[in-house]
Amino acid sequence: MGYVKFLGTAGARFVVSRQLRYSAGTWIELSGTQLLLDPGPGTLLRCRKVRPALDPGKLAGVVLSHKHLDHSTDVNIMVEAMAESGRKKRGVLLAPGDALEGDDPVVLKYVRPFLEQIERLEEGKVYRVDEVEIRPVRHVHGVETYGLILDSSEGRVGFVVDTKFTPELPERYAGCDLLVLNVVRREWSPDVDHLSLPEAIEIVQNVRPKLAVLTHFGMTMLRGKPWELAADISDKIGIEVLAASDGLTVEAERWQD
Repeated sequence: MGYVKFLGTAGARFVVSRQLRYSAGTWIELSGTQLLLDPGPGTLLRCRKVRPALDPGKLAGVVLSHKHLDHSTDVNIMVEAMAESGRKKRGVLLAPGDALEGDDPVVLKYVRPFLEQIERLEEGKVYRVDEVEIRPVRHVHGVETYGLILDSSEGRVGFVVDTKFTPELPERYAGCDLLVLNVVRREWSPDVDHLSLPEAIEIVQNVRPKLAVLTHFGMTMLRGKPWELAADISDKIGIEVLAASDGLTVEAERWQD
């Protein structure tokens, strides 16, 4: 049975730098295929510390939504660990172009030969990693950023990563059984390219997934007690909404009929 495991749920510079919550990535298993999304600071350590421990050598791929440090700091060590310290050439890396090339790439040339394949994410393309199809959704953020839709025999899982809200976002994630949303702020602000809680609620109401999970919290969300906010949203809109905590595992049966 598949699952999504939140190794970390920190979502703003202050929360990350103080490690008020862990800033590790999200481990995903769908139809037997294991993927790691956005390995931020501390991901490798968290993989070994959670129980049961997670083995990077079993990963089929690593996915970067964008190159900001809270999403990419551990990408190189996780690629090396996926390739069993570089002894094997294995695994796929999917990442935006500016995470791979240009003036400020985050993926070291040193680790690239360890990979079987490197794919540059582009909207409109479909990527396959073993039993999972991956569709990028272009987001509006400070750098090249993609949300992700993962399709497998265990359903459709959407990750609405860091982004400014746009009216077409709900339509882009239509049909998701599980919808994971990065919600940094409790209140809307015009100057921040991150979802606020009201905007996340609007997306959930329009997509109507079987289950929605809020994560990637900044200070205003933490002060608001996200577990209480999620419970209140569930009562108001009639859709199950959870607030992720560090180490939370959501089993596939939670989003399946």
